[in-house]
Amino acid sequence: MKTKIFTAVIVFLLMSCGSMTTPDSDQIIRQPEDAPANFALANGMNFEENVCKSPMVDPEDGTELIMVRSWGNGIGDYEVPEGKYGLAKREFLRVNCETGKLIGIVKK
Repeated sequence: MKTKIFTAVIVFLLMSCGSMTTPDSDQIIRQPEDAPANFALANGMNFEENVCKSPMVDPEDGTELIMVRSWGNGIGDYEVPEGKYGLAKREFLRVNCETGKLIGIVKK
């Protein structure tokens, strides 16, 4: 009996963690202002499948985006200077890490 309960708890925990690896598209609260469609990687780094790197750079003005969290599917949330792209203090910029393509603004 204890083995069945233990197994059930382990399965539940693994399933719960798995759901955290994919961000929901409905988390996007709005699109940023005056942001490029794509960001570049700094220091000659190359884009890789399912890998988020930091910093990313605005190719137009050199603003650095610092990764604060990433998802298992190549999506990352990046911190930018407050006010840049219309972001408030408690918001991140979500970017496709495989391409540098802008996705939108999400809450911290």
